[in-house]
Amino acid sequence: MIDLSSRRVYFVTGKGGTGKTAVCVALARALARRGRRVLLLEVDAPRPNLPSYFGGEPSFEPRVLAPRIEGANVEFFDALRSYVESVVPVKSVVRLILRNKVVRLFLTATPGARELVLLSRIWEQSYDPRWDHLIVDLPASGHALALFRCPFLAQRAFDRGPLRKRAEQIAERFNDPEVAALLFCALPGEMPINETLETREKMVAMGLPPVGGVLLNRYPDERLTERDLTLLADLLELSEGQDRLADVPSRVAAAASAARDIRREQRVAEEGLTRLKVDFGEDTGFLPQVPGAHSQVADALSLVLGAWMQ
Repeated sequence: MIDLSSRRVYFVTGKGGTGKTAVCVALARALARRGRRVLLLEVDAPRPNLPSYFGGEPSFEPRVLAPRIEGANVEFFDALRSYVESVVPVKSVVRLILRNKVVRLFLTATPGARELVLLSRIWEQSYDPRWDHLIVDLPASGHALALFRCPFLAQRAFDRGPLRKRAEQIAERFNDPEVAALLFCALPGEMPINETLETREKMVAMGLPPVGGVLLNRYPDERLTERDLTLLADLLELSEGQDRLADVPSRVAAAASAARDIRREQRVAEEGLTRLKVDFGEDTGFLPQVPGAHSQVADALSLVLGAWMQ
């Protein structure tokens, strides 16, 4: 059973289109129903997804989304201001620094500096007592790798100074398995599974953050008994035989064809789940296909995730 309730910070990543945001919202709602206070974070999202689930406008400062759930978009320039304010106590000096084009160029051109600023904001909020959990909706897996590589790049680039110190603090905080965990969201199919396993290997090599598990989303979990499968095979044989095609009503043939497609999808999903379990072990779960709008899907998935919690 994947640990979904003991860590303070859950980072969620995966290939684009795997349903990461729905899983993040579902996890937040499951925790909130257990009385936990949750902060949902998107990372420098040009088109934030949280308004699709909760309405309202995106904001850098946390805003109330639902009972016991707040949310924010960690936008770079606002995060930069927050970082500079944390190391320079005089506001007038902060304004001068942020207006300086050379400073902006330095921070955007230095390898890892932009990512370090974004992670710094999450690091700050991970100590905020207003929330029991932070759920971070990371960018797609390639960008997530770049984000967590930045503390190592910063420690190489700077011998001393506030950026190096913050990089060390971030690495120490999010490398702690009792504090943070990385959850992967995948879809059935060879390419999404391959990318998940490759990203996991790279994350494990970095050790930041510790890998916490994988969720295979949109798993085709329709149950077919042996009798169903036998009947399906008989119907397909009738519908596909040209000499007996007239013996099978068109609706029956269509239903048999649809059932065959479902069974094919099931086999692909079963093979993918087996491959994930080889690397993730018991920290592997699957989530069913759920119809409906964004919020409805997240609500349904939250019930599944809630049932897994200790």
